[in-house]
Amino acid sequence: MQQPTNKHADEKHYANPRSSSTIPSTPSSRQQGLLSILPAPWAPYAELMRLDRPAGFYAFYIPYLIGLGYAACVADPIPSPTRLYTLSGIFFIGCIILRGAACAWNDNVDQEFDRKVARCQNRPIARGAITTTQGHTFTAALALAGAPLFLVLPVECSYYALPITILFGAYALMKRVTNYPQVVLGFPFACGILMSCAALEVDALSEQLCLPTLGLFGANVLWTMIYDTIYAHQDLKDDVKAGVSSMAVRFADNTKSLASTLAVIQVGLFIVVGWQANFSLIYFLVTCGVSAIALGSMIARVKLNEPASCAWFFHRGFWYVGGSILIGLFGEFFARSQRLEVLNSSAVISNYLWGKT
Repeated sequence: MQQPTNKHADEKHYANPRSSSTIPSTPSSRQQGLLSILPAPWAPYAELMRLDRPAGFYAFYIPYLIGLGYAACVADPIPSPTRLYTLSGIFFIGCIILRGAACAWNDNVDQEFDRKVARCQNRPIARGAITTTQGHTFTAALALAGAPLFLVLPVECSYYALPITILFGAYALMKRVTNYPQVVLGFPFACGILMSCAALEVDALSEQLCLPTLGLFGANVLWTMIYDTIYAHQDLKDDVKAGVSSMAVRFADNTKSLASTLAVIQVGLFIVVGWQANFSLIYFLVTCGVSAIALGSMIARVKLNEPASCAWFFHRGFWYVGGSILIGLFGEFFARSQRLEVLNSSAVISNYLWGKT
């Protein structure tokens, strides 16, 4: 596969032009930014966690923010902004650790594939900077490092830790057995929505909230399928040669049609969420309307045969589409907060006046 030329391309590795059998077990040539200030022995582990490439972090973190925004809109009593800020900070730290563990596991499992794919062949394990045993040990250490975060969250949040871990672990193996690993990937990401609801002590799967919650969950799964399939087009030719399965390989030239269909269903699910949850016009205009425009225009614009364009879609999608979803949800929350404040003030004034008479 042609090497991405966009300097912002996620996971760009400056592939070694030599064959995989001659990849040197030396530090990455991309020693800049965070990697340049770390002690040399630490740099490969920072690479393994993708600390030098933040774009993929948004895929982990945004579902938790979506869950917080949604739960804040349906919670009773309504949570304070301070609580939302606190939880978003906890999940921010948790997602750094979760992403690091997921990437470390994925790179270890996929090291033979990575050596055959130009964009991935200079990853730390693939090039030999980290051994297989060191990679597994580091993965386990990260998993343990995330455990204390559950001490400051409601116990219900811990119920989602096991399925998220299992699903991320399974995803790394799916490209060997199915053309639809992106479907599997969507589920652990979307589980972040449920964990965020639990963090705000919202029973997201209660009889009243089950339908809108599942609609939001499904919309996130579809969004993951869209952006990860387009992202996988960067490696399409190399993946075919290496025997890697994906939706990009399965649909190839029909990916835009598939992405457009999934996008329509995704927006339809957002509409169901707002309808079932009795959200206001703010949600429908921004979360449904603006995100639909952003997603549709990006699908139309992306050039699947250009790796840099696929990377652009992956990067900007989290800002344009994800940002629209979040602005609509948190706009709904703040509007609800203001309505409640007005109602409470009116009740106080009314009680005062009636008391006077």
